[in-house]
Amino acid sequence: MEKILSSQVGIKINEWYRFIRTFSVPDAEYLKEQVEREIENMEEDQDLLLYYQLMEFRHRLMLESLEPIEMNQQRPTLPNLLKEIEHKQSHVKGTLDYYSNFFRGMHEFHNKNYVAAINFYKVAEEHLKNVPDDIERAEFHYKLADAYYRIDQHFVSLNHLEKAKEMYSTSEFYKAKVVGCNIKFGANMYDLYRLDEAESYYREALSLVQELNEKKARRIVGVIHHNIGLVKKRAGKIENAEDEFQKSIQIKEHAETISGIKTLYMLSWLFYEKGKTDKGNQYFTDGISRANIADDQEYISKLKIIYALYEEYNELEVNESLVYLEDKNLWQDVAELSEKLADYNYQKGNFEMNREYLKRTIKAQQQILKMTEAL
Repeated sequence: MEKILSSQVGIKINEWYRFIRTFSVPDAEYLKEQVEREIENMEEDQDLLLYYQLMEFRHRLMLESLEPIEMNQQRPTLPNLLKEIEHKQSHVKGTLDYYSNFFRGMHEFHNKNYVAAINFYKVAEEHLKNVPDDIERAEFHYKLADAYYRIDQHFVSLNHLEKAKEMYSTSEFYKAKVVGCNIKFGANMYDLYRLDEAESYYREALSLVQELNEKKARRIVGVIHHNIGLVKKRAGKIENAEDEFQKSIQIKEHAETISGIKTLYMLSWLFYEKGKTDKGNQYFTDGISRANIADDQEYISKLKIIYALYEEYNELEVNESLVYLEDKNLWQDVAELSEKLADYNYQKGNFEMNREYLKRTIKAQQQILKMTEAL
């Protein structure tokens, strides 16, 4: 049988990547199978095989962020795929060097190691000139914006979002990405306490999302309602917040993904705060179960702290959970939750622990200001 040209397979991998970037899972799965069949009969090309392994890694990252948790168990693991790539890291150059560092940054981001992710992205940026595709440049700026957002570097995040949105807006094929930029603009504004601007970005995203295909749109609509719920809760409009969170969790395409755990967490917290312990416990139980299946240590930690505040206080679990959030540089969450823990201990007359958690609150607030120095 005549060997297939590696350049021909490379074209197909590029098409596969196009579907990965737009979260078109069925199309991406179909192209992945086609590529794998063609590789079996392809002329020898080690660079092309590494490109394939990098894309398989990126494909897995897409599935981890989108699929219902239980559907992901039988696929190759990210650590195993990463080992194969790292083994060949010294041989990569140019475009492959860009993808290798960019995808490894995405892996660190997936593991909530946001500073490490940014450091990989910065190395990737040195090779961005080797990537002629404007949409890939947009993807890079969006991912970097998201990482800076996670460590509360909001103005840096907004700068990269502006670049990403401008580039995505040049193609009708990437409307979902423009919506994603609006959502991330809103999230930054929310953290900056510019609540009216945050809601405006979310409402605009809700309008734009109607132009997408139904399944993809419904997943994104779930995320938007969740985020509007956060805005309403921060504004003290608790009933409106509950309504938005309920709209979010009732959308199956959102509820069954890892993002759905965030909504369960917020509903649990909201009902506990309202004194509706049974409802709070219902969402806590569902949330902690889902977080354990997904091995989402961030939300396991947050849910344990909420449970301790409103159900059964366990100082060891609370401290372990807070230490995890501190180790991941999730200082905004640490500040908010340690302040709640300080109030709890004050009300219980545990003044020493009250002082301890107030110190951790202040430390977290200081770390938010110092975060730039770590980059």
